[in-house]
Amino acid sequence: MLFVYILCGLASSLSNRSIDALITSISRDFSVPVATAALISSIYAFPYALGQPVLGPMGDFYGKTRILVACLWVLAISLLGCALAPSFELLLVFRLIGGVAAGGVMPVTMAMMSDRYPPAQRQLAIGRFLITGLSGMVFGATIAGIMAVSLGWRSYIYVAAGIAFAAAIASTLAFRAPAGTVRPAGHIHLSDARASYTHVFRNPKAMLCFGTVFMEGLSFYGVTPYIAELMETANLGTAREAGFVLGAFGLGGIGYSLSLPLLLRTLRRRERMTWGGLLGTAGLFGLMLTLSWPVTAVLFAVSGYGFFLLHNSIQGEVSELAAEARSSAFAMHSFSFFLGAAFGPILTGLGLHWLGRPALILNIALFALTGIVAAKVFSRFPTASGRM
Repeated sequence: MLFVYILCGLASSLSNRSIDALITSISRDFSVPVATAALISSIYAFPYALGQPVLGPMGDFYGKTRILVACLWVLAISLLGCALAPSFELLLVFRLIGGVAAGGVMPVTMAMMSDRYPPAQRQLAIGRFLITGLSGMVFGATIAGIMAVSLGWRSYIYVAAGIAFAAAIASTLAFRAPAGTVRPAGHIHLSDARASYTHVFRNPKAMLCFGTVFMEGLSFYGVTPYIAELMETANLGTAREAGFVLGAFGLGGIGYSLSLPLLLRTLRRRERMTWGGLLGTAGLFGLMLTLSWPVTAVLFAVSGYGFFLLHNSIQGEVSELAAEARSSAFAMHSFSFFLGAAFGPILTGLGLHWLGRPALILNIALFALTGIVAAKVFSRFPTASGRM
């Protein structure tokens, strides 16, 4: 069963942010500006976000395993369509479909895991599972950059599609919804979704959780589609080096996951969130100051550590919002994060157009303040363990 969860996480991560390393190659292949090619990130993130309010209650209503399996199959087919797309417009269509489907993979998987672990162990369990997704980010982004230069950007998407098909087949064979956990007939109604979200938003921490991850996505993931372009215009590297930088971000996240038991023993929630917000800005400083790509990669590893120090702390809070509607809680979490990640590239692109590289100081300030403010406000609420 663990192997199947790993495949699901890997399929999701390979179809997601690692494709940012391909932006400049796609731009050249279809003869469109980089800012236009960067839309493949936003057009994936928007439906990913907007599908969450529907997929969450569907998971609570029909069963999480059914939703997970269906979404994996659609994700795999959409990736194959992206690899075969003869035009940029058709590529956008398949990315949009893939964004909707991907919305039912990681959030539902994390909700399934949260059902298995008590609150005191839940953040650690989710943090361990993140290693899967982060490993996909590390190797995916690195391999994507290398393959884009040597074999073309489509070759990487064929690999991602193959892994998604493997995850779809494995999950179809492995997961069976337990008897009595889903309704045998009928359709989900608006009242069912409303009831699920009522349970979630009854918790006073809900809006704080969702607002924090929205700002994370807006400030940090607004920059990632432009990494390759920022490096190329400064003569610091190509898509290959951009892939190494993105991979270093995931490597930092893996480092965080491995150190999580120690962090939970030594740092309080407020300290984890504050340091997460501050450390997460390191890589953005590297891009703004046009440092060499190896130095920028090291700084992005620090950013990865800080980003997930903040982000996983919020995930632990989300898992406690409503035990009877956990799929809906994680769905709203992903909705908020990817809505921010969808608007981020658009706003960052405008900032870079008007102000150039100094515009990144806005992203830096926003991410740092997100961690600091979240830490202060969350300190008003106790954790499941009673620690502040």
